[in-house]
Amino acid sequence: MKELINISGQQFYYSTVDQVIERCSQLERCAIIIDESHLDEFLTKGGNIIGECVDQIIIISENVDTALSQLKGVSVLLIAAGSFEEAVRVAILGTALSKEVICIPKEDEKTVGDIIDVIVT
Repeated sequence: MKELINISGQQFYYSTVDQVIERCSQLERCAIIIDESHLDEFLTKGGNIIGECVDQIIIISENVDTALSQLKGVSVLLIAAGSFEEAVRVAILGTALSKEVICIPKEDEKTVGDIIDVIVT
């Protein structure tokens, strides 16, 4: 995982699914922003961390019903967003819920950093 930016005490990270599974147990009350294209892999490899250290999942999806149906019965806050930018804005509003936000988007690290920079400036 790579640290991206700290916004008012909330740390954002860029990560792959494998990296988040390795590090998640070291984080408390983290949120995950994840693109629907990575959701199957995340649920298969790291479904057990949901509810333990992941208490908020923001899914980036064009078809929210399909993405949310994969998380049926999961006991965490589930939020759907139409774009990475929208997901970051929602995460920032949830500062009280999660001090650490792990981003697993379809965009590359540089693009993610550029999007976040636009949001905070």
